[in-house]
Amino acid sequence: MSVRARARAVLIPAAAVLAVAAACGSDGGSTGGGDTIELTYWTHTHPPMTELNEQLIAEYEEANPNVDITYETIPNNDFGTKMLTSLSNGSGPDIINMDDSALRGEYIPKELLAPIDPAAFGVESAEELEALYVDGTLDGAKGDDGTLYGVPSEFNATAFAINTQHFADAGLDPASPPETWDDVSEYGQQLVAAGHEGFNFVYLHSGWYTQQLQTLLNETGGSILNEDGTGSALTEPESVEALQIWHDLIREDQVGNADTASREATSPFEDFASGRRSMTMIYPWAVEQIAQDNPDTFENLAVVPLPQVDPANPSGRWYGYYFAVNKASEQQEEAWKFIEYMTSQHERWLTDVNFVQPLQGWEQSEAAANIPFLDVWSQAYQQGKFDEVGPHWSEVQDAIKAAVERSVFDGQPPAESLEEASESVDQSVSS
Repeated sequence: MSVRARARAVLIPAAAVLAVAAACGSDGGSTGGGDTIELTYWTHTHPPMTELNEQLIAEYEEANPNVDITYETIPNNDFGTKMLTSLSNGSGPDIINMDDSALRGEYIPKELLAPIDPAAFGVESAEELEALYVDGTLDGAKGDDGTLYGVPSEFNATAFAINTQHFADAGLDPASPPETWDDVSEYGQQLVAAGHEGFNFVYLHSGWYTQQLQTLLNETGGSILNEDGTGSALTEPESVEALQIWHDLIREDQVGNADTASREATSPFEDFASGRRSMTMIYPWAVEQIAQDNPDTFENLAVVPLPQVDPANPSGRWYGYYFAVNKASEQQEEAWKFIEYMTSQHERWLTDVNFVQPLQGWEQSEAAANIPFLDVWSQAYQQGKFDEVGPHWSEVQDAIKAAVERSVFDGQPPAESLEEASESVDQSVSS
């Protein structure tokens, strides 16, 4: 896959539902008797996901009495570092659940993962397994040679959330949401005047900073890396434009205050969910979390298309989390069997957690029919692409975070901040 990985096809196919139940409808049937097989499984922290994970683990253990699964959730701000460190030193869990940028940028190039086991899914090859999924959506877990290392636990597109009551407070029409980032600025200032925080980004770990900048880069035509991935492209005008949008919204237009933004990683959209913030970028899983934790805000929630630099040529961002198996695991066969059971419950992931597992025809299922704002998500999935990655990607993300903070928190002009970041990125990808 190229450094600037672009999706090969849309996520919402026009074809009718394809039959996937045969390969993805396991009941977690028993593996038989024998010695106890112990598996460890780590994820980040997301309460709706954690609850369903615990249910599925209990079901699998009941159907397979000789399997004992230890499940650990790790605080989100520590998750990436702890997972990568543990696998790099030959330890860590048998089963991981990790985002595509980390997989493609760190885990796969460092040969920390076991290739997919097709037999666990009832198929004869990785290609046969891949055919069950919407074209392009498994690219997030592939190596440069095309080897597949995981299957999606969730697959996300990016949209925009507005609080309709806040819009009414400011004399804005919720039926006419912002179409451009200039609109976000204009509406945001009116919302601030009405006593709300108009809009803001999420300020957590370096992965969050990078994915939000990547969303803007996709729209401006900018890039973190040059075309062959050997150096930085952050000083290109289109790249500077992306950070300039972020800088201007917060420092110049003052539609939000970065200093007072919530840093609650378990609930990244807490400022919106609490009713403080009026507009935010959002992903499907966050809608379910808001519905569970803040029903009053959910009553006033509308999900609308992501604002664009050029509405005539819309762009978006995809990202996914994938189940994968530690190459150092001594229980790889059983680990893949457990993953097969997890993915066989795709309708429960959709109804209980709003996690889309992009099997062919997923959007025509009964579960999908009950997902709020399905039409907006359908549009968002059609215009997505994966983030770019490169060597030593965690270091690159740290440089991005530092650049954003210099510009947004300290007021350094975006061009100067990205010039400084560009030097760090060049060193990282060339080492």
